[in-house]
Amino acid sequence: MTHHARLNLIMFATIIGLLVFLYFRPQSQDIQKYSVSSNSTEAIQSLRIVRQQKEIVLNKLDDRWYMIEPIQARADEKKIIEVLQILTANSHQRFPLADLERFGLNRPHIKLYIDNEYFSFGGFAPTTTQQYMATGSYVYLISPRYAVTLSLIASDLISPTLLASNEDPVKFELNHLTLELQNGNWSSISQDSTKILNKEVIRHWIHLWRTMRARELTMNQELGTDFAETINIKISLQDGQEINLKAFQNETEWVFLRVNEGIGYHFSGDVGHQLLDPHELQSHSILPES
Repeated sequence: MTHHARLNLIMFATIIGLLVFLYFRPQSQDIQKYSVSSNSTEAIQSLRIVRQQKEIVLNKLDDRWYMIEPIQARADEKKIIEVLQILTANSHQRFPLADLERFGLNRPHIKLYIDNEYFSFGGFAPTTTQQYMATGSYVYLISPRYAVTLSLIASDLISPTLLASNEDPVKFELNHLTLELQNGNWSSISQDSTKILNKEVIRHWIHLWRTMRARELTMNQELGTDFAETINIKISLQDGQEINLKAFQNETEWVFLRVNEGIGYHFSGDVGHQLLDPHELQSHSILPES
């Protein structure tokens, strides 16, 4: 047997031996996962976010979330669900709650209180994109996406819809138009008697008011001087309460201010016109999906 033949035989035997070893070796156990919390998201009743000396407080009432600090407003339920996902987070690494400076937790970037649980968010691991987060007796390494949901700006967590799901309108009063629900049917009274709204247009218009999401929210004092107040709107609800709004307009957009909350809902010029006049839907055949 030649020298090269012996080398080829040795290499072949080595490869066969390695494959046999890999096939029959004991399978490694699953990597350990650590749950950061045992609480259920459905049971949570309160949230508090502290970031850069600013504080946002939210409470759950009758299965709906409301912001109570720094202002009182309806919360964006989708955003709250995202925040509460921290309770379902898992980590492949955890460390004793000590030497906090090592993890950037001696001065946490963000503090989150979920009922009686406290979560603090620190620095990032030097070799990964994961973030250190402390809760209970441990420090965990988790995805930074959980901290991203904890907004610094209160308006990011406010519901962007003009009406809450439990606010059932029975009457709209605008400067030029009144729509009222009577015996299960909507009727309209317009200053222009030549303009008659059919039931389908009214139904879609009500749907627009209930579902259209503002592209931006601002507080009353943040409205620019280029906005001019144009129309007052009163909405009567099924439970007897009333919502008062003021519509402001500049060259490019409309802002609907809920007076009792002091929150401005920003819409494009076209959407603003449609909200203020259902004839816009009818004349341009603009019917939003149900």
